[in-house]
Amino acid sequence: MNANLDKNELMRIVSKVTSNADEVKIATLSDELTISQVVKFFEKQGKSFTKTMIQNYVRVGVLPPPIGKRYYTRNHLILLTLIDNLKSVYSLEEIKMILSPVRNDPDIFEDDVIKTMDIYKGYVEMRKEVLARWEDSVPKLFDRVEKLVNEEGVREEDKSAATQFMIILTVMAESIAMKDLVNEVIKEYYNK
Repeated sequence: MNANLDKNELMRIVSKVTSNADEVKIATLSDELTISQVVKFFEKQGKSFTKTMIQNYVRVGVLPPPIGKRYYTRNHLILLTLIDNLKSVYSLEEIKMILSPVRNDPDIFEDDVIKTMDIYKGYVEMRKEVLARWEDSVPKLFDRVEKLVNEEGVREEDKSAATQFMIILTVMAESIAMKDLVNEVIKEYYNK
């Protein structure tokens, strides 16, 4: 572990995460991109996609096939961006299942219950709201952890490491609880 983690340092890290809007700029793109152009586009956006990854997403049914077996559209790029965000926590099968109620025919975009762009806009807005709440909740978390570490009689030279560990563990517990909630909703409403 590098330096002592204090509340200001933690908030600097929170600010770094919350300022990353993670939005992909697609408005000016053509609706006919080859897979190589899609890979290059995402490279410029700081995202790592390979041709094999994209083809696998099509193969497992989480991404519609390219138009005319060759061209990818803005909708493909939007969905790839969403998949990229979600796959850090969810499997491709879970993502496919989560999207299934709004994607009538998984091979096309035209009959979706909610337009792909609207799904992505809603996701980005909700993500920003969640991240904005961190500015209030993370300092409180730090205070609770610091109090706990002090109450447990942790030696002074170990307090920073203990605080870092407890903050990470607490955030991990929250993310596990949220994934458990998602899994319960999927189990009760998607598997019928």
